[in-house]
Amino acid sequence: MPESSKPAVAEILRLRAPLSLQVLRAALKGKRVLLTEEELLAVLGSGGFVEGPPGQWSLAPASAPAPAPARFNQASLAARAGVEGDVLLKVLEALVTDHPEVNWGALRDRLESGADVAVSDRTLGLLEEGVRRFEVARLRAEKQAAEERAREAERRRELQQLAESEVAMLRAELDDERRRAHDAALERDRLRQEAEKLMALKEQETASWVATAAGGWMLDLGAPETFGEEKLRQALGQLESALVVLNVPVSGREIEAVVVHPGGIAVVEQYDIPSTAGVVSVPAAGKASVDDRPLEVSDPRGEVLAAVRVLQKAASLDLAYLPVVAFQGPADAEGEDVLVCLTAEVDLAVDDMLHTQSSRVAAEDAVALLAKLGVPELPQAPSGF
Repeated sequence: MPESSKPAVAEILRLRAPLSLQVLRAALKGKRVLLTEEELLAVLGSGGFVEGPPGQWSLAPASAPAPAPARFNQASLAARAGVEGDVLLKVLEALVTDHPEVNWGALRDRLESGADVAVSDRTLGLLEEGVRRFEVARLRAEKQAAEERAREAERRRELQQLAESEVAMLRAELDDERRRAHDAALERDRLRQEAEKLMALKEQETASWVATAAGGWMLDLGAPETFGEEKLRQALGQLESALVVLNVPVSGREIEAVVVHPGGIAVVEQYDIPSTAGVVSVPAAGKASVDDRPLEVSDPRGEVLAAVRVLQKAASLDLAYLPVVAFQGPADAEGEDVLVCLTAEVDLAVDDMLHTQSSRVAAEDAVALLAKLGVPELPQAPSGF
C-alpha cells in the first residue's frame, strides 16, 4: 500500500470533504493516483481519516485539549439544572444512593457553604438525570395525592348522600307527625265549636249593636265558634264608618260576615286554615288545596260567590258587592273576581278595595239593606255614608 497516497487523499478531503468512496477514487484518478477500493480503504483506515455519515469520509479533526470543568455555586448549579435551590439539595441526597461513585455529600457541603465548585460534564449529566428522576417521582407523588383526594371526595360525597337520605326520611316522619297534629287540632276545634254552640243556645243571649272604637257599628248574631272567627271579628272591628253583621242567616244559609261600607258591600267567608298548615292555593278553576293537600271546603271561591248571589237576591238593591275569602295563613289565588286575604288583615284589604269603587252606598241604602237582613235597628243613623 503506497504511503505516498495519503497526502493526495488528505489534500482532496481538505478541499472537498466529506466525500463518498467512489467520488474520492475518481478525484485520485484525476491526480494519476490509481488505487483499488481495498487499497483506498486501507489508506483511509491507517491515515487518521474519519467516516462521518455512512460512506462519507473527511479529515480527522485536530485533537483539542479537554475543557476545564465548569465552576458553579449553589444558585448557578440549580439554575443550570432548572430547579430551585432546595430541590437541588434533595436531588443530591437521592444521588448518594443512585450513583455512589461520586462524592455527592462533599459536593453538597461545599455548595451549602457558598463556595464555587468545579463540576465535570459527567457529573452534570448525572445531576440532570437525577433532576429528571426527581421530577418524575414528584409528578407521580402528586398524581397519587390527587387520586387520594378524589377518593376522599367520593367518600365524603357518599356520606353526604347517606346523610341527606336520612334527613329526608326524618323530614317525612316529621311531616307525618305535623299532619296528625293538624288533624287532631281540627278535631279539637270541631268539638269546641259544638260545645260553644250548645253554650250559646243555653244562654239565649239577645244580639245587639255594639259601637266599635273605629267609629262603626258591629252586630254579632252568633258567638264566635273558632279562633279564626274571633280574629275576623277583631279585624272587622277596625273598619271606620262601617256596619258589620256577623253570622248572618240569609235564605236558609249563614254568611259569616256582611260589611256595609260607604264604598260597597263586602261578603266575607273565613276559613280556619292555620298558618302552620302551609300556603293555601285557590285556583281560578278546580279544587283549593294547602301544600297539595285538599281542603275540607274544596271550592271557597264558589262558596263566597254563591253567598253574594243569595244576598243580592234577598236584598234586591242595586249595590256593588265584593266577595272576600279570608284565611289565617298565606294564600296564593288566581283571578280577580274574589278578594283573597289574611284574616288578620281583612279590614285593610276590604277598606282599600272598596275605597277604589266609583259608586257609593247612601245611608238610606245601608238602612234598607239591614232591614232586609232582619236585624235590629241601629241605635243611631250611620255616619260616613
